[in-house]
Amino acid sequence: MNVIQFADDNIKLNEKGKPWTWSQHQRDVLELAYQRHYSIRLWSEVKKSGKTFLAAVIAVWEAITNADAEIICAANDQEQALSRVFQTCCQLIKYNRELSASATVQASQIKFTNGSVIRAVSSDYKGQAGGRQRLTIFDELWAYDSERATRLFEEMTPPPTEEGAYLLIVSYAGFTGEGELLENLYNRGLKGRRAHKSLECYRAQGLFMFWSHKRRQPWQLGPEGKAYYAEQARILRAGTYARLHKNEWVSAESAFISADQWDAIVDPTLSPSLQGSSVYVGVDLGVKSDSSAVVAVGWSRTTKQLVTAFHRIWRPTKNSPVMLDEVKLYIREIHRLHRVNGVFADPSQCFLLIQQLQQIGIKVQEFPQTVSNTTKMGETLFSLVRDKNLIAYKSPELREHVLNAVGIETASGVRMVKGKTSKKIDAAIALSMACVAAVQVPVLDTSQIILCGERTMSRNFGLDDDEGGSAINRMWDSGELFRKNRW
Repeated sequence: MNVIQFADDNIKLNEKGKPWTWSQHQRDVLELAYQRHYSIRLWSEVKKSGKTFLAAVIAVWEAITNADAEIICAANDQEQALSRVFQTCCQLIKYNRELSASATVQASQIKFTNGSVIRAVSSDYKGQAGGRQRLTIFDELWAYDSERATRLFEEMTPPPTEEGAYLLIVSYAGFTGEGELLENLYNRGLKGRRAHKSLECYRAQGLFMFWSHKRRQPWQLGPEGKAYYAEQARILRAGTYARLHKNEWVSAESAFISADQWDAIVDPTLSPSLQGSSVYVGVDLGVKSDSSAVVAVGWSRTTKQLVTAFHRIWRPTKNSPVMLDEVKLYIREIHRLHRVNGVFADPSQCFLLIQQLQQIGIKVQEFPQTVSNTTKMGETLFSLVRDKNLIAYKSPELREHVLNAVGIETASGVRMVKGKTSKKIDAAIALSMACVAAVQVPVLDTSQIILCGERTMSRNFGLDDDEGGSAINRMWDSGELFRKNRW
C-alpha cells in the first residue's frame, strides 16, 4: 500500500484533530517520488505548505507497513531536542484510532506492535552512528548550520544493510553560502532531469527533488491568503519574505534598516533632552580607531513609544584616540541631570570603564555582544522602527550610523553587525542596547516623582515649603514631556 492510499484509509484527522485530505499536487508529487527508489527525497515548498505534516504521515506509514523498521526524526540546531515532525507523529497517533491501537507513545520514541519504532534524536550526532534506520527525516535542513548538525547528517546517510533506506528532507530555502547541505542538494537537483511539466520535480543521481515557489494550499489562496501575505510583507524584511514565502535563496547579509524606515520615525519637532528625563542608556566603547557612542532612550508617557533622548559620538583621530575619561565624565553627567533606569555596556569593551563607574556608585549592566545578544539587539531595534514604536529627533550622524548597519539573518532572528565595510555603526549599537534595556529593565517607581520645570524631583528629597511651592508652580502637563526641549 502506497503512502497516498495509507493516509486516505488510516489517517482521517490531522495533528489538530480535524478532517483533512491530500492536495492534488501532493498526490501527484508523491506518486512520482515513490515510483522508484531514491536514496534522498527532497521536498521544498513555501512556508505553511504542510511539509512537516507530510513528513509525519510518511514516517507513520513507513513504520506501520515495514515490520521492525527504525524511523529517525532528527532535530535541527534550533529545535535542539524533539523535532516538529516527531511531535506531529505523536499528534496523529493521538487523534486517529486506527493508529493508536497499534502504537505506544513515549517521551522520545513511538513503539509499534509490529516491532517498528519512530525515534526523535537531537542535533548531537554522537551516538547516532551504526544505526539500522530505514528512514531518516530532516526538517528545515537550512537550519543545520553547526558542525555537529552536519556530522549528524553525514552519520545518518542510508545504511547499505537496510534495503530501501533513504533520507527525507522537508525544508524551505536558506541563505546562499550559509550551510552547504541544503544548497548543494538544491544545485544537484537542478542539474538533473525535469520529471513533470507543471510540477517542479527533478531526478538526479539517486535524488528526487520537488522544489516549488508556488502557493497551492487553500489557506494560501483567496482573500484570507492575500491578507496574510500582505501582513507578512509589511512586518518581514524583504529577504526574509522572499525566503519564507517565495522559497527563494537569499543572502544572509543585507541592509538592516532602510532610509525610508528610519526617516518615517523622525519627528522634526523633537530635540535632545537637556535634563530631567527617565532614560535607558547604551554604551559602545571603541578601541583605537573605532568611534565610541552613548545613546539614551525613554518612554513617552502619552504615546507609550520609545523616544531617543540624547546621544554623543566620539570620533578618534590618528594621533588622538578616544579618551576613556571623557566617556566616564559624560556618563557621570547623565546621572546628575537625568533619572537613569539602566546602563548597558559590553564588558569586553568597557571592563575598566564599568569598574571605574561602579567605584563612584554608578551601576552598569554587563551586556556582552554575543550572537544571542546581538540578535536580541537587532530584532528589538528593527521591530521598534518597523512598527514605529521608536520616535527619533533629527540627527544626521545618528541616522548615518543606523543606515550603515548590516543585518545578518539567522534561524534565531536578525543580527545587527558592522559588515565588511569600514563605515561606523557605534551609535546604532548603543541605540539598540538602550532599546533592549528599555524593553527588559523595569521602569522605576514614579509615584514619588514631581515634574518641576526642566528638572525631575522626588518627594523624598525633603524640599522645604518655599522650594516645593515654586517647583509645583512650575509643573507642566505631562503631555509636553517629549516636546521640544521639554521632557
